Amino acid sequence: MKDVRDANYCGMGHRPEPFRNTRRGEGSCAAIHTRQLSCQVAGATLSWSKDYREAITRTRSGNAATVAYFGDRLAPDDAAFLNSAFNHANETDDTHLKSPTHPGGIAVPAALAMAEYAGGDGEKLLLAVIAAYEVQIRLSWACSPHLIYKGHHPPVGVGPFGAAIAGAIMKGFDLDTTINALGIAGSHSAGLIEYTKTGGSVKRIHSAIPTQAGVRAALFAEIGITAPHTIPEGEKGFCKVFAGEYDLSRLTDGLGEIWHLLDNGLKPYSCCHLIHATFDALDNIRDETPLWPEDVNAVRVATNSEPILSHIGSIMEPDDILGAQFSLPFSVAMRLHNGNRGVQGGNGFWDYTDVDFKDSELLETARKVSVFVAEDDSEWSSVDKGAGVEVETADGRVLEETVTFSKGLPENPMTQAGVEEKFCYLVDPVMPKGVPQVIIDAVNEVEAVKDINEIVKLLVVLPAPGARSAAE
Repeated sequence: MKDVRDANYCGMGHRPEPFRNTRRGEGSCAAIHTRQLSCQVAGATLSWSKDYREAITRTRSGNAATVAYFGDRLAPDDAAFLNSAFNHANETDDTHLKSPTHPGGIAVPAALAMAEYAGGDGEKLLLAVIAAYEVQIRLSWACSPHLIYKGHHPPVGVGPFGAAIAGAIMKGFDLDTTINALGIAGSHSAGLIEYTKTGGSVKRIHSAIPTQAGVRAALFAEIGITAPHTIPEGEKGFCKVFAGEYDLSRLTDGLGEIWHLLDNGLKPYSCCHLIHATFDALDNIRDETPLWPEDVNAVRVATNSEPILSHIGSIMEPDDILGAQFSLPFSVAMRLHNGNRGVQGGNGFWDYTDVDFKDSELLETARKVSVFVAEDDSEWSSVDKGAGVEVETADGRVLEETVTFSKGLPENPMTQAGVEEKFCYLVDPVMPKGVPQVIIDAVNEVEAVKDINEIVKLLVVLPAPGARSAAE
C-alpha cells in the first residue's frame, strides 16, 4: 500500500484546497452534510429503524456519542451504527454512481460519532468526512463494475475503510496506526445484493454494518491491534477476493488533486438511483403531453446493460417498501398515478411509506411498464447513466424521451436551494418549526463550529404536536 502510505490522509492538517471555495449545491460539502443529516432524522421514524434501535439500546451501553432523533447516548460504534441505519433507511441518501457506492451514509455518521468521542471541532469533522468519502469512492471505483456485477453491495464492502479513515482523522492517528485501522477494516467487508430480487429490510443496515465496523477498526487500532498493510492490493486482499478484476491505479491517480467526491450525486427521489432518469424522462414527456394511467397503453424503458435491467427490472409486484424502491415498473406506476413532477412527483420518502403494494390500479399500471436492454446500434445504446423512455398512448401515439443524466447527478446538479427544499421535505413533518433552518445555517458554516455538540443537539427531536412518524 505504498502510494496510500505516501498520501497519508491523517497527515493533512488543513482542509484540502479544492474545498475552500467549492460550489454550493450538488457537490458542496454543505449539501453533503445537510442531506445526510436530514436522512438520519426522517429515517429514524421508520419502523425498521425503531426495531434496530430497540435491539441495540437494550443490549449496549456507553455515553460517548449521540443517537440522532432519539437522543440516546451510546458507545461511538453503536451510535454510528444507528445513525447510519437511519441515514440509509429509505433510499434517500447520496450515490456515487460511477463507482457505484453510497458514501455519505457511512462517512457522516462515522465522523460525527468519532467527533463526539474525540472532542473534535467542525473543521476537523469536515476533513474526516471528505477523506472518508474519497477513500470509499476510490476503492469502489478501483473495483468497478466487477464488485457489484459479482453480487456484492459496494457500500458494505468499501464502507469500513471510509469509516476507519474518519475515525483515524478524528483521533489524530499517525501513519502506522492509520494503516492498521484500514487493515482491520478490511476484515469487516461484506454485503450481498440478493434484495434486488426479493426485497427484505436487512438492506436498511447496509451502510450501518460498515460504519460500525470502521469505527470499531479505528478503536481497535488505537489500542494497538495490528493488521496486514496490503489489504487493498494483496493476493488475499479486498480487490482480488471481492472483485476479481480491478484497476489499482484508480486508488491513487490524482490523489490530493482530483476529488471524486465532486462526482457524487444526490437523490431527489427515494428509490434506486438507476430509476431516476426514467422519472425525469416521463416528467418531460408529460410536460408536453399530460398523461394519466388510463391514457397509457405501454411504457418501455431502455437501459444499456443486463445487470442494470436485473437490478431494477426484476420486481413487478413488490411485497414491501424495499421491493417497490427497486421496482422500476411499480415506481413508474406510482408516478403516473400521482400526476405531479420533480420532488413532489410521487416517489419521495413519505410516498413509499404510504403506498399500498396491493392496490389493484397501481399493479395494473405497473404491468404496462417493461424494461429492456437497448441494442448496440440503437439510439438508446449509451444510456448507461440515464434512460430512454417510450410511451405508447391509448390513442395510438408513441412519445419518446431520452435523459442522459438524471437530476442530482453532477452533470445535472441540484441547486443549493433544491438541496434545502429536499432537506425540509424530509424533516419538516417530524421536527419543530424553525429547527430545520437552524440546522441548515449551522451546517453551512460547519468550519466555524468549535464544539461539535452544537450540531449534535439539533438532531435530537422533541416531537411537536401533530408531528408524523413513518412508523405509523
